[in-house]
Amino acid sequence: MSAETVKATRRADRRILIFVACYNEVGNISALLDAIVAVAPTADILVVDDSSPDGTWEVLQDKRRQYIQLTTVRRPRKLGVGSAHKYGVRYAIREGYDLLLTMDADFSHDPKYIPAILAEAGPNIFVTGSRYCEGGSCDYTGYRNFVSRAGNVAARLALGLNLKEYTTFFRALDVQSLRALPLRELKSSGYAYGVQLIFLLWRNGVALKEVPIHFADRVHGRSKIPKVQIIRSAVDLGRLAFQRLFRRKPGTPERLVPDACAICGDRVLVGKYAASRRAETTSDARAFRCTSVGTSRSIPAVYVCLACGHQQVPPSQIPECLETLYADVVDETYLRNLAAREKTFRRSLRRIDEWFPDKGSMLDVGAFCGLFVREAIDHGWTAEGVEPSRWAADYARRQMGVRVFDGYLAANRARLQPTYDAVVSWDVLEHVRDPLAFVKECGGFLQPGGMFCFSSLDVDTWFPRLLGRRWPWLMEMHLHYFDRHGIRHLLDLAGFDLVAAETYPHYASLPYIFERGIGAIAPALAPAARSIAKLVPRWTLAVSFGDVKLYAARKRA
Repeated sequence: MSAETVKATRRADRRILIFVACYNEVGNISALLDAIVAVAPTADILVVDDSSPDGTWEVLQDKRRQYIQLTTVRRPRKLGVGSAHKYGVRYAIREGYDLLLTMDADFSHDPKYIPAILAEAGPNIFVTGSRYCEGGSCDYTGYRNFVSRAGNVAARLALGLNLKEYTTFFRALDVQSLRALPLRELKSSGYAYGVQLIFLLWRNGVALKEVPIHFADRVHGRSKIPKVQIIRSAVDLGRLAFQRLFRRKPGTPERLVPDACAICGDRVLVGKYAASRRAETTSDARAFRCTSVGTSRSIPAVYVCLACGHQQVPPSQIPECLETLYADVVDETYLRNLAAREKTFRRSLRRIDEWFPDKGSMLDVGAFCGLFVREAIDHGWTAEGVEPSRWAADYARRQMGVRVFDGYLAANRARLQPTYDAVVSWDVLEHVRDPLAFVKECGGFLQPGGMFCFSSLDVDTWFPRLLGRRWPWLMEMHLHYFDRHGIRHLLDLAGFDLVAAETYPHYASLPYIFERGIGAIAPALAPAARSIAKLVPRWTLAVSFGDVKLYAARKRA
């Protein structure tokens, strides 16, 4: 190892993090890590693996035992190269590094260039390894060569910068410069993320430099760039060109939260939605009623975990008195739509019956006013429930004539059976502090093979994507926003196998739909909508936009 190498990697005692994103790189990753350590022995290394099925993770664990400076993160599914780099950026900021160097895992980026790139890096300077500047070269031929060169020309025209290289991830970034960026504006999770990052750095006055490299074609494995990324990248470039031409002002730097993800425990969370008027509602039980949708456009801060993809309200921003708020809920409006709610539960019960040839015992967790417990009993089940709202549990006992206990599962353990044939929970999972602990607790009331049936939001459908911040279910009392992948991952961690997932319609009377719908779109018109709703025919309709799902899961041995 030369003196120049040591000088480049340790200059001014800089803390350096080398980041690598990988997927199916079992043939490359071991040799790559050896080569990185050889040229940058004092740098820390972070590798993010998207659950490679080829054995990459097992190789990484062997290398962790060999190199103390290596940190590895395994994500539950393929979340994308852009998302992985977002993780690396925020990890470097959180851990207080001075420089972040990123590179690919397939030896397209030869580690021998690391000292040269680091030598040019410094405060307020961005350095990229370049195939297309003077002295650089590339092994690509044919179609791949055309796409690469065309992409870089398009990026140069869109951004109006004098760089020759935009699309490689072999680059060094000043972490202090990253702290000043509005990182939330980096929306892309694909390869366009790298171009967007250059644009933000330039807009914030960061100097841009290039170091010539030879870009080698991979030896092992095959390229994993989806063709759809080319289309998405073109759209993103058009958006960046628009921002440059109209001189859009830089946004405010992103404030990282220290919270751990409720599902995987990782602490790299990125903001998706900023809180809106949160302080007005977090101490008021009225905001936590079942029917509070449409009564206010107050929304919580929603963050995405870059390690597992789960969307959530950070624990530090959940009301400390959450359990008390739910205990104090009184929701007379809920009673105005009882007939339609009974129809909703009747349909759910028919679906459950398909998995139970012989009806047995059932526990309803979050039973509210006891409507589902009543339906289950009427259809041959032995059913009871628990409900935090004292008002709702009292209504269930007095008006519905069913056993529903006040409070939460842990406090009612002595009153309940040791196990049940089925545990159900309707529209509850998104409300609890710790969904994983909640599902495990529900599983504790089941024998192996028992069924857990529940409904929850699905944020990865057309309706929430279309409405964004105006999605009606984006509200104070919803703390977690799952998609189908997140639900499967949650159930797997809790010891369940997903058996079925399907759309979960809610039935509602036409006047109720009118009143709630107007309230959700224009909260200021809610009082007028309530008066007009009295004139609307009282028909009952099934309402479903695909953003609420019914799930059935079987407890593993």
